[in-house]
Amino acid sequence: MEEYEVSLGDYIRILWKEKWVVLVTFVGAVVLALIISYATPRQYQVQTALLILPPLYQDIGGQITGTVLSPESYRRLALAGDLLEKVVRLVYPKGTSLTPDALQRQMKVEVEQTTAKEFPARFPLYLRVTLAGSDREALVKLAEAWIQIFVEQNTELFMTRTAQSLNYVSQTLAEVEQGLSSKEEELRVFLQENPEAVIQAEVDALKSKYSDYLKSLADAEKQLTAAQAKVKALEEALAQEPQYFVLVRTPSDEALWQFLGTRPDAKALGSFAGLALEDQVLNSTYVSLRGQLASAQAELASLQASVAYYREALAKISADLAAKQAKLMEIQIRREQLQREIAVLRDAYDRVAKSLQEAKIARAETAEPIRIVEHPVLPTVPVGPSRKLNLAVAGVLGLFLGVLLAFVVHYFREEKPLAEKPPGTPPNTKTEHEEKPS
Repeated sequence: MEEYEVSLGDYIRILWKEKWVVLVTFVGAVVLALIISYATPRQYQVQTALLILPPLYQDIGGQITGTVLSPESYRRLALAGDLLEKVVRLVYPKGTSLTPDALQRQMKVEVEQTTAKEFPARFPLYLRVTLAGSDREALVKLAEAWIQIFVEQNTELFMTRTAQSLNYVSQTLAEVEQGLSSKEEELRVFLQENPEAVIQAEVDALKSKYSDYLKSLADAEKQLTAAQAKVKALEEALAQEPQYFVLVRTPSDEALWQFLGTRPDAKALGSFAGLALEDQVLNSTYVSLRGQLASAQAELASLQASVAYYREALAKISADLAAKQAKLMEIQIRREQLQREIAVLRDAYDRVAKSLQEAKIARAETAEPIRIVEHPVLPTVPVGPSRKLNLAVAGVLGLFLGVLLAFVVHYFREEKPLAEKPPGTPPNTKTEHEEKPS
């Protein structure tokens, strides 16, 4: 089977023959590029830049300490989903089709990077954000909203810990102050409802009264013992004394003479001679002892009543005294507890107040961690689409496509005549190909 080598001239003749295919394809591509370029909305870019000061400070030794995030972390903070959602809600409060993901695709974040050797010499960081879109005014509003939300959301993050703690310390101080005032008020009300001095005076009075009654009881018991001994002695003496004495006597001389004057007979005279008279006389000693015993028993009853009274009174006073002392002890324990709690709260208040002053000083001495160095400006020159570039690219692509189509068209045109010739017949070298041995 014979092979034929195609020369550059053959390609040129084919292209010249199919020049209208190339020309039409080129013009069509250029026209299509013009239509697309004019139909596509103009694209604009709005840029804004922030200067971020990391939370660096010098310790007592003079060394620079603090935490600095990586450039990728700053980039993620700038494109955070919650931040972009707040931006969209701030710019479009009534709602819009713009989503945080779509806004993220419109943004380009660039962070100036540094190396470990340069740390922290090249700080602060320079953060540039570029927004692209067709609505110029909306781009400016989105950029301004992004700056506002980014500063509000990340200012505390880029401050030193002492400066960051200002809000926390202020809130803690308010809570401690409120707790201290509450405890002091509780102590005041408690002491007002439970006057310790009055109860202490009542306890002292009950102790004095108890002491007096105890002394009186001791005296009464001594007297009672003596009275009991006296009564016993009187009873024994009274038991030995008869109540009456019986006196036996003969008739008196006068009675005898009167009897004799009556001239009694012998029998009557004999009876008179044996006559004896008995007289019953009350024992004065018995009477005296009986009176003394009655007096002693009355005194004993009185002393017994006094002892019983003093014992009952002492029991009551003891119970009252125990109750008052228990209440006084409870009041003292509660007062001391409240005073300890107040002392702890006052100490905490002093320490938190000192920390608050330190935080205020640190906040005053700390520079603003985020500074706006480039505000968004309404763009006047579009960045796209580039019509000249589109036309150039379309022209080149159209030219290549036209050449390809020219060869394809030529191939299909020549395929049929070649198929009709007998096998082994070389092509017409005068019109199409130049025969050469391979």
